Amino acid sequence: MAIVQTPRLWRVFIPLVLGLLVVAGPTWAREVTDQVGNKVTIPDTISRAVVLEHHALDVIVELGAQDQVVGVMRDWQKQLGKGFARLAPGFEKLSEPGDLKTVNVEELLSLKPDVVIVTHYAPEDMLKQIRAAGIPVVQVAFFAAPPEEAKKLNPTLTDEKKSYWDGVVGAVNLLGAVFGKEDGAHKLVAYMTRERALVDQRTANLPEEGRTTLYMANPDLTTYGSGKYTGVIMDQAGGLNVARTVKGYGKVTMEQVLAWNPDVIIVQDRYEPVAAEIRKDAAWQSVAAVKNDRIYVTPEYVKPWGHPVPESIALGEIWMAKMLHPDLFKDIDLDKNAQDFYQAFYRTDYVAK
Repeated sequence: MAIVQTPRLWRVFIPLVLGLLVVAGPTWAREVTDQVGNKVTIPDTISRAVVLEHHALDVIVELGAQDQVVGVMRDWQKQLGKGFARLAPGFEKLSEPGDLKTVNVEELLSLKPDVVIVTHYAPEDMLKQIRAAGIPVVQVAFFAAPPEEAKKLNPTLTDEKKSYWDGVVGAVNLLGAVFGKEDGAHKLVAYMTRERALVDQRTANLPEEGRTTLYMANPDLTTYGSGKYTGVIMDQAGGLNVARTVKGYGKVTMEQVLAWNPDVIIVQDRYEPVAAEIRKDAAWQSVAAVKNDRIYVTPEYVKPWGHPVPESIALGEIWMAKMLHPDLFKDIDLDKNAQDFYQAFYRTDYVAK
């Protein structure tokens, strides 16, 4: 039997290479296109993500990918509301190396992230710092728009309903692809699609004239105007945003609010104290919504924010539509809907305050 002699160099080199493969594993990579049009090369498997955008954090938990997150934005509890910590146990112990507009690169590097998720309007200096450290950056917007609008905090959208629908579906599918949770993303989109269709069907014949006027009251007289999802959810419900002439997210004056004289005031769950402040403030007492006690704090699941998340569409639009038109939705049990969604995607019960 012939014996093949392995050259001495190869006898050393082959075990070394095999050892490196065992230690390092495969180095596959793939490309995704983010929501501002960047083509980003990311590792085949994401196990260490840093997420500096709150809408993305919400979706990541819904997809069941929270164990792949090693760092979160500093003010995630303020942005997502106090109740979110219950849905994402362990997040309060994670490092917080940045926020929507800033990053501590030294702290970020210490986490050894595979990818960093940031907002569509993250400053260019912030993006350069992360990329210079050799870390892939994926930007999410939760709306679809041409490149010249996609990076703006307050975009101009020709069809807000379509832009936000396409954008939230795109964000869910993008994050599903990044985290390897494509099946979960498809289920989440299917759920949203079904509930949006139900609201569309029941509000289709509501007249445009004489709609209930609504105002979104945020802290310090800030609100959402045109180009924001808030106007879409109000329209879906058969209402009308009095602040639609305001561009994007901004501060208004008390004089403007008094002139608008909204029938209903909506306060987001995360800003609940604003409702009590309005009820006590003498400046608000002549407003129709205050006089008629039509100030509503949304349940946690509604999330009528500037940009939507899946439950905004799957649960929030039905809540607001039933609040304005109870007869059209008298067969809908909102608590049951919330339980179904929370059990399916947060893997826990919905707990009302």
